[in-house]
Amino acid sequence: MRPDTSHWRDGRRYEFFDTLSVEGLAWECLRRFERYQEHYGELVAMKAEDHPYSTDAQRHWGLRFPGSSEPFRASSGRPMVAARQSGGLAR
Repeated sequence: MRPDTSHWRDGRRYEFFDTLSVEGLAWECLRRFERYQEHYGELVAMKAEDHPYSTDAQRHWGLRFPGSSEPFRASSGRPMVAARQSGGLAR
């Protein structure tokens, strides 16, 4: 299951990356990962490639994360714009 790498420098082959969703980009990266290719080859050999992944397998490959997502708000306690601009010019 070796990928064709003969045209890897051709930028046109990667233009579709710009239109991918986060999930699509993750899949494109995962499917190129050699250990994942080996794992998938094992599933094919067992005729299990169409079976749902177990929760453990999903977590192993980064397809699921423990716990639920929560909103994130970065707060530094400081203003986002500097009170004085650099350059020594007074207002």
